[in-house]
Amino acid sequence: MFVLIVAIVLSVFLHELGHFLMAKRNGMKVTEFFLGFGPTIWSFRRGETEYGLKLVPAGAYVRIIGMHNLEELVDTEEIQTYRAKPFRKRMPVVLAGPLVNIVLGFLLLVVVFAGFGHPSADTWSVNSVVADSAAAQAGIQPGDRIVAFDGLPISGFDNFTSVVRAHAGTTVDLTVERDGRQIIVPTTIGWTLDDSGAQALAPLFPGDQVVAVNGTPITYYADLVGALGQSEGPVELTFVRGDTTFVTTVEGPIQMPIEGFRGFLGVGPKSVIVHSNVVEATGQAASAFGDTVVGSVQGMGKLFSPAGIGRLATQVSNGGSSEDTSSVTPVNNTGVTVSSSTGTSGSSAAAQDRPMSLLGIFNVGAQIGEQSGWAGVLALLATVNIFLGLINLVPLLPFDGGHIAVACYEEIRSRISRRPYRVNMAKLMPVTYIVVLLMVGLFASTLYLDAVDPVNLTP
Repeated sequence: MFVLIVAIVLSVFLHELGHFLMAKRNGMKVTEFFLGFGPTIWSFRRGETEYGLKLVPAGAYVRIIGMHNLEELVDTEEIQTYRAKPFRKRMPVVLAGPLVNIVLGFLLLVVVFAGFGHPSADTWSVNSVVADSAAAQAGIQPGDRIVAFDGLPISGFDNFTSVVRAHAGTTVDLTVERDGRQIIVPTTIGWTLDDSGAQALAPLFPGDQVVAVNGTPITYYADLVGALGQSEGPVELTFVRGDTTFVTTVEGPIQMPIEGFRGFLGVGPKSVIVHSNVVEATGQAASAFGDTVVGSVQGMGKLFSPAGIGRLATQVSNGGSSEDTSSVTPVNNTGVTVSSSTGTSGSSAAAQDRPMSLLGIFNVGAQIGEQSGWAGVLALLATVNIFLGLINLVPLLPFDGGHIAVACYEEIRSRISRRPYRVNMAKLMPVTYIVVLLMVGLFASTLYLDAVDPVNLTP
């Protein structure tokens, strides 16, 4: 955890260092270079720049004088301002920060593929088994390789997960390789709530497993449907979320959806690692880099769409109701280790499709570190750096992309009018304030969700 925190702080520092060095190179005056925001807790001055730390560890910044035309300066400083420099000198300054993170992300991917190898998409073995799950009851053990599901060959863990989720409550034959031989393991697939099932049972989340109603154990989803449909008044539900058992009370009768569940086996994967030389690793890193860029752009588009904002608000509302949180009581902590090497899979389906705060990244990073070691941590850092670079290219102030958009617009207007043109920043401030408020809301929402429903890497 500590190493991950230091690494992310270093990534932010390098982003701002890119701005700083390029600004100095192009003759601009930088008066401040700070990690964090708010009150200053430590600083020193060297030359014209004050360096230091501030109280709130939510980022970093460099202050380049004259970043907009609302800033009043003495005449002797004007020649050193950002606004006084030509387009060819301003553009590298605002691009430097995002490019540092993007390049760093790519280099980290090369290191991962060349130094640690990468998991095979098709070959995996069982790394961990969730206690009391269907897998545990069937006798699945760490080290087993599940190669077929009811006679259907399994090509990869993602494929296996999809098949399992579609067979909740059914008994199947798993073909397992153990100690060099194949055995058939009859297994009854367990179940957890899906989105529709959890929605009917707030404060439960998708991915929760109801194990008892009014103290009576249940085995099948149909048992839950019947019990809730016939109950009058309060109903006590015992359910498992991650590695903790909870008890909550809901008001019956409740009409549950017919198919409000999905299959759950309870295994975590360990992939076979394939090693590559530097040339191969660079190509693999380029492919992974492209996938990360596309995924990040699509994710940002979904997040900031009306539907995405509404979905996030719903997640916060479902997780944040005072009556919900007060009525959920943890019963015990089983200490089960869960594992996945195929990506972030939350303690709920909602957690799989939501942004994460730094708290969430640290939480996931700690789990990945336990499961995949340095390779997983470096891959996560690569993703964080690429995303940090891309989100800073969003063409809205106060992002770097906003300054890029303003500089490009000013250059076009200047060329058309054949005289210097500068944007009236006062007209852009309302939009800037809206963006800042949106980002503050996003920061608070994701921090809250990561606190009340932390992402848990489960199969």
